[in-house]
Amino acid sequence: MKKELPAIFFIIFLFSFLVETQSVFSQNYNIDSLETLLKNNSEEKKIPYYYALTDYYIYNAPNKAIRLANEFLIYAEKHDSTEIIDYCYQIIGEAYYLQENISKSLEYFKKYLDLQIKINNQNGIAKAYNNLGIVYRASNDYTRAIECYEKSLEIYQKINNISGLSGIYINLGVLHEYLNLFAQARDFYNRSLEIELKLEDPDGIATSYLNLGGIHMKLKNYENAIDFCTKSIEICILNDFSHTLEINYEVLSQTYKELNNPSEALKYFEKFIELKDLRHNQESNSSIAELEVKYQADKKQQEIDLLNKEKTQKHNMNIIFIIGLILFSILVVVVLLINKTRRRNNNILRTQNDNILVQKEEIEAQRDEIEAQRDEIKRQKDISDIQTKQIVKQNKDTTDSIEYAKHIQIALFPDKITLQKVLKQGFCLFKPKDIVSGDFYWVAQIGNRSVIVAADCTGHGVPGAFMSIIGINFLNEIVFDENTISPNVILNQLRKKIIKTMVSANRIDETKDGMDISLIIIDHDEMTLEYAGAYNNLFFIRDHMLDTVKADRMPVGISDKAMIPFTNHKIKVQTGDLFYLFTDGYADQFGGEFRKKFRAGNLRELLLEIHEKDMPEQKRILHETFLKWKGEQPQVDDILAIGIRI
Repeated sequence: MKKELPAIFFIIFLFSFLVETQSVFSQNYNIDSLETLLKNNSEEKKIPYYYALTDYYIYNAPNKAIRLANEFLIYAEKHDSTEIIDYCYQIIGEAYYLQENISKSLEYFKKYLDLQIKINNQNGIAKAYNNLGIVYRASNDYTRAIECYEKSLEIYQKINNISGLSGIYINLGVLHEYLNLFAQARDFYNRSLEIELKLEDPDGIATSYLNLGGIHMKLKNYENAIDFCTKSIEICILNDFSHTLEINYEVLSQTYKELNNPSEALKYFEKFIELKDLRHNQESNSSIAELEVKYQADKKQQEIDLLNKEKTQKHNMNIIFIIGLILFSILVVVVLLINKTRRRNNNILRTQNDNILVQKEEIEAQRDEIEAQRDEIKRQKDISDIQTKQIVKQNKDTTDSIEYAKHIQIALFPDKITLQKVLKQGFCLFKPKDIVSGDFYWVAQIGNRSVIVAADCTGHGVPGAFMSIIGINFLNEIVFDENTISPNVILNQLRKKIIKTMVSANRIDETKDGMDISLIIIDHDEMTLEYAGAYNNLFFIRDHMLDTVKADRMPVGISDKAMIPFTNHKIKVQTGDLFYLFTDGYADQFGGEFRKKFRAGNLRELLLEIHEKDMPEQKRILHETFLKWKGEQPQVDDILAIGIRI
């Protein structure tokens, strides 16, 4: 889809004087008239004109919107008007956002957030986090964008603001669609549609259908794409939503193009162009009307200035005439004296004129030389600027590629709500060594059974991160698509897929490509736990005794044991039993007084020492113990630890 409905600010400004502001517009004042009324009225009477002008300029002249909003803000602070301060922070933040001034936009939206927190306005706090999420997404800071969206989502759920929830789901869908995570984007758009159908909002329903049509086209589900766009078109035609209708036609044109149906593709493309041209004509007519009003006003002012100028010139001419008569009389008296000296003066003037001409030529030559030097300096500066930008871009591209991989990896990890739902009384300690991680965790809830995975991929950093993405995708296929719910069978299937991928990538000789993994499945009805592992053991504590369930000594990947199936262990669990899954990063960390490895023995002793404490406290102690042991030593590997209490 070439065009997408952008993520929008879900900010609603409700003030007691809104009706008065609307009445100003209803009188068909042009903008110059509103500016005049604002300038000539007293402070209290300026309020509706500030609202009207900032509302107009925000999309037509953001610089003017910022100037007027700052004036309005001074008035609001002087009179301690929280509502007007609210409005000004939002207008200024949005104006800077439209100018792509991200830092200033963030500054004012953070001020708006601080004010909402101060007055404990939960709905306003949720809106503020939503706005910050949109700005962070525009600056490609996807981690902070997701954090802000999640905070906004949590508040909207708490106060049961379903309209706000719909907006957040749309923004999350846009973010995941931008990251090419189309399946996740589709899920968020579906949630938004469910809410809009409950609200019976035609505009929201039409937009949601359009979003789903676009995302299904990207997922190559062309029939679904056509179905959703058709539903959106019906609502748009009924309610005259011309812009949404225009984008629907474009999506259908591209969908039929993908289906190799040129007649239908051309049909909807022509409809798209027709609406697009109509919208451009309407915008042009509006601009022409405004220019005509301004032209007439300027023309009238020019006529007034011309009359005043003619009047002044006539008065000056009378004065000049009188002075001329006086001077003429004086000249008649002295004409004889002037005649005597005129020849001498003419000769002097002729000599001076010759000198002036020579000096003028010299000055012009010097000016030409200076201009040539200036042009050469400017050319060299331009070359230097281009070289500097190339160096900065090369450095930035390297960092951006790693940051982009981090955003994709974070988006694929289970969200906080899913993780808490599966782990229940448990914790997850995750501390990557680099920006991206070779360790990953994965959870799923299948009916009454919880699936929990802790894995350590080959290496760390970028290579490990890409292997983790492969592992997460294959786990989704095996568990959700192939309906495999047995630990050893899951690991067998995962190994086959990884080996097949390595063979396809001509890496059959790379025996280190793979992962070490612990995988458990808890059946809460049968009170059983099944476990299978590759190198990573499972720690089990019951009645103050720690036992270790041994993993198979072979990786999930290419090895000389690739044909041997993984072992499935089954344990009858009791309430209060504790299970711990670790990757090797914690035990392999160098530190302490003698800069040695922490080792598995110390880890088992630590688990026995803290196992009676609640799970959040255990997580804190594990983290602080790791930091104390590491001291000033560098972190050698990614850290992942998961604890579960039955």
